[in-house]
Amino acid sequence: MLSKRKINKVKLLNNKKNFRLDKFIEMALFGNNGYYLRKKPIGRKFDFVTSPEISQMFGEIIGVYLVYHWKEKINSKFNLIELGPGNGTLFKDIERTAKILPNFFENANVNLIEINKELRKIQVKNLNYFKQSKIRWSKALNFTSKLPSIIYSNEFFDCFPVRQFLHDNNNWFERYVKFNEKENKYYSINKRVISKKILDYLNKYKRQKIYEVSFSRNKYFEKICKYLKKNRGICILIDYGYNEKIKNFTLQAIYNHKKTSIFENIGQQDISSHVNFDELIEIAKQNKLQINEFVSQRDFLIKYGILERKKKLLTKNSNLNKNLLDEEVDRLINVDRMGKLFNFLVVSNL
Repeated sequence: MLSKRKINKVKLLNNKKNFRLDKFIEMALFGNNGYYLRKKPIGRKFDFVTSPEISQMFGEIIGVYLVYHWKEKINSKFNLIELGPGNGTLFKDIERTAKILPNFFENANVNLIEINKELRKIQVKNLNYFKQSKIRWSKALNFTSKLPSIIYSNEFFDCFPVRQFLHDNNNWFERYVKFNEKENKYYSINKRVISKKILDYLNKYKRQKIYEVSFSRNKYFEKICKYLKKNRGICILIDYGYNEKIKNFTLQAIYNHKKTSIFENIGQQDISSHVNFDELIEIAKQNKLQINEFVSQRDFLIKYGILERKKKLLTKNSNLNKNLLDEEVDRLINVDRMGKLFNFLVVSNL
């Protein structure tokens, strides 16, 4: 829980008795005392472990995929952009794999998009073997180059703030957040939606009873799609999400690998939601981009050779722990673990 001083600061910033859920999430994650601006979130000792941290094979499969598409479709100077590089592990595995075709990185303008100062320090340290002059760090995605681009992300789009709506008795209600002065804590309330613009948007979803949407996520992805449409390139988005109607809201908070309330440990825990891939696919189609892949993590990794890669690693190095490699791959592709929960969306204009 925030200190009383920090809670008062939040209230002054909003200057309202209650405020929208997405504004609360934005404050908790990206405000002055926000989770993503000041904490090291990734790793076994922290709040969550991502696929690149589980096995080098994850990044190697993606590396081969990127190199192939660059060689076949671009084969010239290009922008290589990673959104939210975390500890830099995925980039490191991709870079090592890309050595099979040295021209790949010789032609790459590398840009890592990272707002977390602590993670940027870790990235610089972990990537110090790489020519630092080849890497540019940015806090925001700003397209200035007209070169074709390869853009990729893993567990990046799930952190965008969402709004939650409930349809009941022919009315739409939106979830808001209110602060209880007496109990010194936040709680949620539902407010009837009166905005004609929002009602017009929601009416096509009233059969679903509930609807969760991140307008900022959609806007960010649309920016990428418009750029690719104009300048060519490919975007690989890896995240947990869905492409069907949801029966329950997906917003969740994680603190030290355990699920908690979004109103606990404010500014000290991760808050995320499942990505609505249907919306992103529709945005890509509206911008005339091809949908190269939309498959589960399991299907993508198997299709592009993770099982063969595991066998090759064991053949080349008999000292490797087979049980450990089996566990890593199982965690990545098992349908009861990460295999079905995570999806790969690949869109392109190549």
